[in-house]
Amino acid sequence: MCKQAVSAILFLSLLCLLGASTIAFADQGSSAEAPDITPLELAALRQSGQAPVVIDVRTAGEFASGHIPDAVNIPFDEVAARISEVEAPNGVALYCMMGPRARKGEAALLEAGYASVRHLDGGLLAWKAADLPVESGPSPEHQSRSKAPQPISQP
Repeated sequence: MCKQAVSAILFLSLLCLLGASTIAFADQGSSAEAPDITPLELAALRQSGQAPVVIDVRTAGEFASGHIPDAVNIPFDEVAARISEVEAPNGVALYCMMGPRARKGEAALLEAGYASVRHLDGGLLAWKAADLPVESGPSPEHQSRSKAPQPISQP
């Protein structure tokens, strides 16, 4: 009888482990994240001319205080609605100061069906820590809205 009890306990333990791993894999699939790109990888792509459009998802005030050169400022909660303003044949890379707001903007784009979305690993803090250039001032769209928006090609 002792042998049967041990077998039953082992069997139930195995079932619990299988159930837990199935739940863990199901949770991973439901929250897809954009792949990371490091500041140095993004800088190299920018030099090669193959870079994604860089989108700063912080507020206009934060953007004006310092941002990656040529970045487009679209606050994270407006990204999905305003992505058609951006022409991005090489996709987009989103960033904020450290990462959380960028992840929210990326999630909105991924849910809308955009596939070419990247996350700047570590955000602007990592960009600065890598001693890469930062510029100040408002975004061009806050200075003038004379340029007509160009649609992003959706994959």
